[in-house]
Amino acid sequence: MPQIKEHIADRTLHIELFKKKFENFDTITVKKILEFYQDKDAFVKKSTVNWRIYKLVEKGIIQRVGRGKYRLGEQKEFHPKINQSIKSLYTILKNEYPYLDISIWTTEWISQWMLHIPSTNKTIIEVEKGTEDSVFYFLSDIRKNVFLNPSIDILDRYAQENKNQIIIKNLVTDAPLQKINSLRIPALEKIIVDLILDVETLSEYQGRDLESIIENAYQSYSIQEDKLFRYASRRRKRDFVEQFIKSIV
Repeated sequence: MPQIKEHIADRTLHIELFKKKFENFDTITVKKILEFYQDKDAFVKKSTVNWRIYKLVEKGIIQRVGRGKYRLGEQKEFHPKINQSIKSLYTILKNEYPYLDISIWTTEWISQWMLHIPSTNKTIIEVEKGTEDSVFYFLSDIRKNVFLNPSIDILDRYAQENKNQIIIKNLVTDAPLQKINSLRIPALEKIIVDLILDVETLSEYQGRDLESIIENAYQSYSIQEDKLFRYASRRRKRDFVEQFIKSIV
């Protein structure tokens, strides 16, 4: 019986016709999908179409790229491999600051997409505004190469060569984060925006390397541009980021 129901459901999705209809669309809106199914059944309910959209995503026919926006292809989520060093550092911080919002990531996650891979990585730790100094002094006592919102000049002068750096920054309110293995890390959309805007702290990841990172991120994962541009707006740089992204992808 379940197989029969699934077969009937597949027939109502009109998958092959759907793919042919939208094969040249960069973005497919809910309105367009509703119109597609209304052509097949003028009395189809919007709730039924919403269910079909859910099934299309579940089957890997379409992927979400924003609120009410889709494109053909399977949903590919960004779930980077988190090494023991990052886990250990995050645990140390949460033990010392159990109630503090903390986000952590490493440039190791995006270096594979670069044309010129740096010899060292940076661990970016973002904490609530007003707590950066406390976290910086705490980490400086137990780790080396720790910097608080450093400029290019500071990093050039004081960063130890061939050693990974730890950068402490302010966590922007409502920044897009996700949880993996009990760690809070930035969504890929946030990482892309930060790479574009944080030229001082991420100077090694600019120019053609940055373009390559963004191109590969869009090819490898489902980027939700609504989320990306909303975060860029939180940083008051939406127009700049949007133009930059459009010049690449």
